[in-house]
Amino acid sequence: MLLRAALIMSLLPVLASASPLGALVGTWGDARQCARDFIQEGGTVRAAPVVISAGWLRQGTIWCQLFWFPPQDRPDGLFATADALCGEDAVRNWRIGFSLTTGLDGDTGGTLRILWGESLVSAPLSRCAE
Repeated sequence: MLLRAALIMSLLPVLASASPLGALVGTWGDARQCARDFIQEGGTVRAAPVVISAGWLRQGTIWCQLFWFPPQDRPDGLFATADALCGEDAVRNWRIGFSLTTGLDGDTGGTLRILWGESLVSAPLSRCAE
């Protein structure tokens, strides 16, 4: 049983990249986040991009474990939803939506918006150069 669980966990990144969700996997942000610039001039805290993997979302020191629902293809891109458990000492449950709008040529390097619950929507994010 333990071997089966280990095998499934090792295949998650492969499964995610082979599915439509693979288009979401990567590092996303605005210009300041991708460059990891200081949030405030003379400050000590840097802007952090959003890193999405098969089972996790991370932004800076915030980590969320993701439990994906089947994605929906849309004429202008892809929409996916995940239940997320975020936090460390006090875990909070979120329903996160990921709206990826593709470029005119169908390129999945388009614009990503992250919808946290019903009221908080991120600014448009672009894929960061790795």
